[in-house]
Amino acid sequence: MLNGNDMKQRVYRYTIDKAQQGATLIEILITVLVMSVGLVGMATLQFDAVKRNNDAFLRFEAVNLAYDMSDRIRLNREGAEDGDYVLAITANAPATVTTKAEGDIQEWLTALSASLPSGDGQITRAGDEFSITICWDESRDGLAIPLDGSDPCFTFVSGL
Repeated sequence: MLNGNDMKQRVYRYTIDKAQQGATLIEILITVLVMSVGLVGMATLQFDAVKRNNDAFLRFEAVNLAYDMSDRIRLNREGAEDGDYVLAITANAPATVTTKAEGDIQEWLTALSASLPSGDGQITRAGDEFSITICWDESRDGLAIPLDGSDPCFTFVSGL
């Protein structure tokens, strides 16, 4: 038989259980909400990391292509002194190659367009210094690459 204390404990347990009904469902819903917000945040961080990694790779390619043209200019010093390596942005590659400089420019512009999205470049000369500017469409929006800063450009200055 149950004594008075046992009966009180059973009644007390029953009232606690009755008061706790539905609390676990709310706790689970809050946990799911917090976990989903955390997972969305982690997915966003992962997406940004991949994008930044790709941007860094494109900059690396631009640096290598600038060094490549700088080496080509230094190897053909005579053509460089004659001004054969001066090239405006969005200029087309020479249709026929008659000089070493035209061949270098044609190969370089082909490498630019193959390595960088909408890659283009220009070469200017001031005395014995050459400025090699490489621009590309980092946002991949397909718009023309202006030199107004909307897309990245890398400028490398090299002397003969």
